[in-house]
Amino acid sequence: MNQIKFERNRTPNYIGMYSLYMYFLGLSLRNASKAVVIFREEK
Repeated sequence: MNQIKFERNRTPNYIGMYSLYMYFLGLSLRNASKAVVIFREEK
């Protein structure tokens, strides 16, 4: 699968797409961001 690479991309594409999907399903931005926290990598 070809993946688009952005030079200054801090967040992986799949997380961004998943959060947009939840937003368009009706979640608020705040609730969508809370749901994506499980994908965050600890540094």
